[in-house]
Amino acid sequence: MPSRRKHTAMLKETYATQIESLLARYASRRSVVLPLLYIAQDHYGHLTEAAINEVAAILDLPPTDVFEVVGFYTLYYDRPVGRWMVQVCDDVPCCYCGAEALIDALKQQLGISEEQTTTDGMFTLQRVKCLAACQRPPVVQANLSYFYDVTAERADAFIRFLREHADTPQGKSVSGRYAEDFEPDPAGTFRMIQRRLVAYQPPAAGNGHGPTDPSPATQSEPSEPSESASAPSESDS
Repeated sequence: MPSRRKHTAMLKETYATQIESLLARYASRRSVVLPLLYIAQDHYGHLTEAAINEVAAILDLPPTDVFEVVGFYTLYYDRPVGRWMVQVCDDVPCCYCGAEALIDALKQQLGISEEQTTTDGMFTLQRVKCLAACQRPPVVQANLSYFYDVTAERADAFIRFLREHADTPQGKSVSGRYAEDFEPDPAGTFRMIQRRLVAYQPPAAGNGHGPTDPSPATQSEPSEPSESASAPSESDS
């Protein structure tokens, strides 16, 4: 499968503002290697030799140094991959809750096996170990967006959802720069989980339970001091 975009648009020209912002953020140009590789990967679809050399040239680094980074981290792809990198957790909790059945269903839906890409270039399927979301198995990452409770019965809805959202920021970033969390909804598809961050409120004075004092009915009676706690210390005698 060819790369998503040919190496005609130069990263330095297309992403000049982002690159200048990154260079201004770090004291060393070498620190910009990781985020710039993600930009290159999203632009070209994967990291070709030309793309890696381009990143090295922008940062005035030896190309070998950048190639070593790409070879070390698994989330940099030096081979063609799908628009959606679908990674199914097959660790113990997910496995107990249907991960193997889900993988079989996805393979049937997509007509591929693990580490393969569909002929239309839309999906690459992988097995991965623990995604640290064991409370809602089976768990799948798609371009690093989390999808919870993806049972085998929901495989068709999951693939349909990804196809319909291929042109969203999440679908356009195989590097996962715009990843979100999703869960099944009552309509049989998936919805983004909305999270609201609440400003921190310090505990009220003299009360370690938060800004509101507990009502008298919920306050527990003070316990009797233990014998060891009430015994005078040597300094008191």
